[in-house]
This record gives sequence, structure tokens and C-alpha cells, in this order.
Amino acid sequence: MLVSLFDGFDALLMAITSPSIAREWGVSTASLTPAIVASLLGMIVGGVLLAPRADRYGRRPVLIGGVALFGAMTLCVVVAKNLEQMIALRFLAGIGLGAVLPNTYAYAAEFAPTRKRATFITIAGASSAGGGFLGGLLASAIIPNSGWRSVFVIGGLLPILLVPALLRWLPETAQFLTLSGQMDRARKMLREINPRAVSSSDVQLIMLDDRQGRKPSVKLLFSRQLTPVTLLLGVVFFNAILLILFLMSWIPSVLTEAGLPEGRAVAASAVCNLGAMLGGIGIGMTADRSGNPRRLLSICFTIAAVATVATALSINSTALLMGSVFVVGAFAIGTQMAVNSVVATIYPSWLRATAMGVLSGVGRVGSVIGPAIGGVLLAAHVPAKTIFLLAVVPAIIASVALAAVGLFAAARRNPSSDGERPTPELSGAEGV
Repeated sequence: MLVSLFDGFDALLMAITSPSIAREWGVSTASLTPAIVASLLGMIVGGVLLAPRADRYGRRPVLIGGVALFGAMTLCVVVAKNLEQMIALRFLAGIGLGAVLPNTYAYAAEFAPTRKRATFITIAGASSAGGGFLGGLLASAIIPNSGWRSVFVIGGLLPILLVPALLRWLPETAQFLTLSGQMDRARKMLREINPRAVSSSDVQLIMLDDRQGRKPSVKLLFSRQLTPVTLLLGVVFFNAILLILFLMSWIPSVLTEAGLPEGRAVAASAVCNLGAMLGGIGIGMTADRSGNPRRLLSICFTIAAVATVATALSINSTALLMGSVFVVGAFAIGTQMAVNSVVATIYPSWLRATAMGVLSGVGRVGSVIGPAIGGVLLAAHVPAKTIFLLAVVPAIIASVALAAVGLFAAARRNPSSDGERPTPELSGAEGV
């Protein structure tokens, strides 16, 4: 959870500090768009190239390496003297984030009981939103007195300090250890979680292994059985994250341009993240109890669209604005968190980090386009109301695409190719 918390804080640093940076450097807020986009491009690189390494070498080294990278590069922003240096550092930090996010969800999926998988995954995502919420509150409190660099000091230093704790206490997942033949380590780890889970040092751990000699690769995501659902989930991730980053990257700036005080605009961003944190957990718990979670999540994206319209119509009322951005956070960001649980149930554990990394990378393409569109609209002085209304489109597309995933539910029974069996689960241990 701490990893996700710091990750969420880091991911929103540019949105939180952009107005102050622009004022100090004597540039427009829109001119900082390349720095925001650079971070998102880095996330694509990290998600597509680094996150899948976790399926071959383990979740633990990839996640810890990603935390160290984004922490170090975020801290270095303190000495940035111009936009070019800011762009380079945010790109490198983004690579670290891109490796961390998918593996955080993979960890949650593999340590969670199957019946509570969506809840655990959305808790991991809610921790990320919680980092954004706390970051917004912290920024609004310290930027006026300590400047924007102080936020980057905190956002970089805390993850760096976390690395030694991760090296000491973060275990590898039992699924990866079992599939990679490290039975002794898997049994030891399970006994540490629950001494009664593994009754003896030679108990046999069994996982349904349908790899058939194949190594995890992006190509397997596009086998005949998986191609439709992979493409549809790509559409969901692209549009959902486009919506999220379109709003979150520019909520403070859009509201400031609309005449709201900077502190109130930053607070709106924090409230949106609070909605994501609470709404994500609630949606995840509901999805675990739902007979058709895909339909539920599709409806939630539709609610996000309605709430976005409400935000556009309530800019002049602080109470209504805060309420509507809270609901947007709950049903746009919160629903996207729960979508990761759908990915976890469709793809086998040995391909899970690859799937989450690639889909996250596809989503980050949307996250590049979203802030870029926002920057163009701000530069063109498009009214804030219109900017929010445009955000309805990706919410509706995500809703429709997720509903269509249900048409290919048979892919869950054949996750990698013809004749293969369902997602493998670990057996031979009790109580975990």
C-alpha cells in the first residue's frame, strides 16, 4: 500500500505544481504540457518494456527497481533549471512508475483470496489515489510558504526511503516461486504468512501450469482466443485513462483559468482523488459480490459520464463542484481500478504482469493524448465548461467497450490458446 501511496503522489506532481512552476518561470501553464506528457511517455515505456520482465524474473525486483528509479528522478527535479531538464527527469521517473503500477496490481491479485480479488486490487489502486489526495492537500499547504520544489523533495525522498524496507520485507509471490520451480522458497513464504498453511517442509505445492514450454510474451496476448478481449480491454484502458488524466492533469489549471482561487482549485483535485480512493474500494467490494462485474463496471463508467456533465454545470458553485468532482473520482478513477481485477481473472498468473503492463501502456497512450488535448484547449482559451463536457466522450466509449468484453467471456476459459485451461491457481496450501 505504501508503494501505491507514494506512486499516486508522484504521478500527480506536475498537475499539482504546474501553476506555481509557470508563475516562477514566467511561462504559461499550457507550455508545461511537454513535461506532463514526458512522464506519461515514460510510463508507456516502463509498462511495455519493464513490467513484463516481472513474469520472467519475478515481481519483486521489477517493483523495487521501479520505486527506486521514480523516487530518484523525482528528487532530481529540485535542481531542474529549465523545461528541457524537467522533461528529461519526468520521462525517467515515468519509466519507473510504468514498471511499478502493473506489478502492484499483480501483487494484489496474487496475494488475494479469489473471492476478494477485486477488493484487494482496488485497495491497491485506492492507495494510489490516496497519495494523490494527500499530495493535493500537502501541496496546497506548503507551496505558498516553501515553494513547488518542496513537493518534489517529499515526492522523491519518501520512495527512496521505502526501498530498504522493500528489500527487507517484500516477498516474492507464491505463484511465481512455484511456477519457477523455487518450491522451498514458496513453502517458506507461505508458512510466514500462515504457519498452518503448509503443514510440512516437503508438502507438494501444485499450480495448474498451461505454459506448454512457452515464455511470457506480448505475442501471447493476441492468440486467437485472447485477441478480441485484449483489444476491447485496450479500448477500455485507453479511454478510461484518457478521461482520468484529461481531468486530473488539468483540474487545478482549468479551474484557476475559470477564476477560482488556486487553493480551491488544488483542493478540487484532492477531493477528486478522495472520491477515487473511497469509491474504488466500494466498487471493488461490490464487484466481488456481483454475478456480472463487467456489467457493473460498465454502468459505473456511465455514472462517471453523468458526473462529468454535472461538474461542467457546477463550476460557479463551490459546494456543487466539490460534490461532482468527488463522484467523478469515485466512478471514473475508482472504476478503472476495478477493471484491473477483470484483467487478473482473464489472464493466467504467468502472463498477468505482461497483460497488465501492456494494457497499462495502451492506457498511457490515452494519458498522453488527454493532457495534450487539455493543454491545447487551455492555450486556445476554451471555456472550462466545454473542456469538462468533452471529457464525457471517453467515459461513454469505455462503458460500451467494457460491456462488450462480456461477449467474449469464453476467452476466460481458454486464456492463451486453444485447448488451454482456466487461470491457474495455487493449491497444496490451506488458509492463504
